[in-house]
Order: sequence, then structure tokens, then C-alpha cells
Amino acid sequence: MASSSRGDGGRGQLSLTLLSPSGESLATLRYTNDGSDRFRWIPDRFRLLVTSEGDAEAEFSSLELDLPRHWRSLPIQEGEQRGWLVLPEGPPSFPVELRVVEHTGKTQRALAAFALPVRFCGRNLFDPQRDRLPWANRIDEFGPAEPSWDTFRRTFRLTIAPRAFFRGLYREVVQLQCDADGGVRGGLCTGLARAALARALGRLPAVHDLRETVLVLHGRQLSDRALLAGLPWFLWPSPRRAYRAFVGDLLEQGWSERCFDLNVPRPWRRDLLQALLGQGHTVVPYAFCQEHADEAFVWVADPNYPDATSTVVTIDLARDRYAYPPLAVDGRRTTIVAVPLSAYLEGSTAILASLAGPLVTAPQRAVRTVGLALLVFLAGLAVVLLRRKR
Repeated sequence: MASSSRGDGGRGQLSLTLLSPSGESLATLRYTNDGSDRFRWIPDRFRLLVTSEGDAEAEFSSLELDLPRHWRSLPIQEGEQRGWLVLPEGPPSFPVELRVVEHTGKTQRALAAFALPVRFCGRNLFDPQRDRLPWANRIDEFGPAEPSWDTFRRTFRLTIAPRAFFRGLYREVVQLQCDADGGVRGGLCTGLARAALARALGRLPAVHDLRETVLVLHGRQLSDRALLAGLPWFLWPSPRRAYRAFVGDLLEQGWSERCFDLNVPRPWRRDLLQALLGQGHTVVPYAFCQEHADEAFVWVADPNYPDATSTVVTIDLARDRYAYPPLAVDGRRTTIVAVPLSAYLEGSTAILASLAGPLVTAPQRAVRTVGLALLVFLAGLAVVLLRRKR
């Protein structure tokens, strides 16, 4: 691959050629953890050769290669061509550009800019085919799920007015049942997604009832830890930040325990609870790929479509929006809640939700609005107090 740029003052054309270590034309550089437990550049070095016309060729010693941060280069000469051996280092920051600059006395000027073709891709330890659960998020596969007191007690060890909480908000959340008219009420996507991820990461006990685990983890979206962890994502949404958190996990530790809650409504909706229960949907991100500064793709395992070969969230990094057909197709959605799995595995108290529960589930809309506001206020207050304590 080659790129050219004409220098100032009519000094001729400077052409840059990108070659692999073996001398072949290099179409793409990859930064990936595919087939490895760490990210690395493929190839781990490449050659950038300079071809120039006119008298610029005789002044190669005055040329310098401007590199991305942490990258290194060594000058090389191959026959009549000169250039650099480039050793990339660290994750890419888009756009990835190399510049050839000329130093003349105390001045410097750019002679050529080269936009490198880079693919930044990675995978989580979760494999959607290997780690999928035996059920989809459908009543014909999972069967009806009726809230039970035993499951509730396994979900939470501490709540306020547990019986009232069980009959109210908990029962609204943890259910998958057929209505009298043949419709389906409820869904267990959060429990199914997080149980699959927990099993893939080895975070479940050696002996466990998988179906019961799904119900427990689904109920724990009402836990204090889950609410506190999700509140910043909910009030200050950013798909770009969620994407970077997932990628950052993979770069730092080689795996991620985050799920993505998609199609989450904005917090100022008056019918927020019904919208959360009816629209919000949890998926497991397991791979990503980015080639440009303004767009990235995240592959997700969707408990509604466990047999799908490719379900992809498109992240608009420039506008901080996302799209995920068929739930969010307009490309204008802003809220992705990217809470780690530990908040669900360790979230065994539900003080906040049980306090606000009677108001949140009240038949009057005005009372429900007050209840949601109270829940958000209590969660926000708890976040502030916890940060001060640290």
C-alpha cells in the first residue's frame, strides 16, 4: 500500500510504501487478542519505505518519522530506497497516522501523511455457542416462572418489609407467564444473560441449580449494589463510555464481566417502570471491532436469539449513540448500562428498592413518579456517601 504527498516549494512528490517484514504489500495492521490471552500487533513490525523525486532524495538525513505515542522506528536502507522499520506498541488511537517531517534549521514542515489501515478487534472469554444456556428467553423453552418465596429468600438476605416487597415490586420484575388473552407477561433476559456469563467465567458454585440461578440473578437487578452500580450509566448515559469500558476490561485483564442493558428509556419518562420492564433488554458483549475513529461494532449474545449467528450493536462514537436492530433501529439511542457481574453475584441486600417499592408499584401515576424519584434520590445519596467514605 502506498500514499503520496507533494511537499512545499515544488520539491517533488514523496511516496510512502507500507511493507510486511517479508517484503509483501501490507494491506492491514491488526491489534487483537485473537488466539492469544493478550493483545498484540500483527505483524509486530513493518517497513515504511520512502520514494522521492527531485533533490529531496538526497536529503533523507533531514527527514524524521512522526509516530503515535510509544511507537518506535529505526532507519533502514534497501538498495536505493530508504525508510524506517516501525515497531508499533500499545492500543491504537484513531485515526492512526504517520507523518514524514523535514527539519531545516529550526523549522520543520510535514512532507507526507500516511493514514495506517488498522483493525482493532478483541474477544471476551465468553463464547456464544459454547456458553449459551439451554433455554431462550421464551416461555415455550424456559417454562412459566412464578415468583416464589424460596427464590426470593435466596435472592436477598436483607430487605425492608420483605413480604410487601415480595408481593409488589419483586413480583413485577421476576416473572414469565401467559396472560389470559394468550400474551406473555414478563421476561428473564437479565437473569439468562448474567447466568450464562457467570458460568462462562467460572463464577458459579460447582453445584448449583441453573434455572434457579437465572431467577436469582434476574431478581438481583433490584439489589442495592446493582442499582448503585447502574445509576451513573442511567443518569449520565454514554454508549461511547460503555464501549470503552468493555474494551478497557479486555485490554487490562483479558476478559470482561460486563453485560449491556440496551433499549433503556430515559430517566424523565413518567411511565419509567413500565418502560424498563417492557423495553429494557440485557445482552452479553463478547467481541468488538473498530477501524475508524467515529464507529465501532460490538457483537453480543442475545438471550432472545441464542441461535443467531451475528447480533451486533453499532456504536456511533462521534455522536455518542447506538443502534441495535430490532430493538433500537433509529441510531438515536443514548443509554447503555454496563454494570459488572459482581454487582449481581454479591448484591444480596435490597434496602433501596424495598423502601421505594410500594410507591413505584402504586396504581396512581403521580405516586409512581414520586416513588421512582425517591428511588433515584436514595441511590444517588448512597453513591455520594460511599464515595466520601472512600
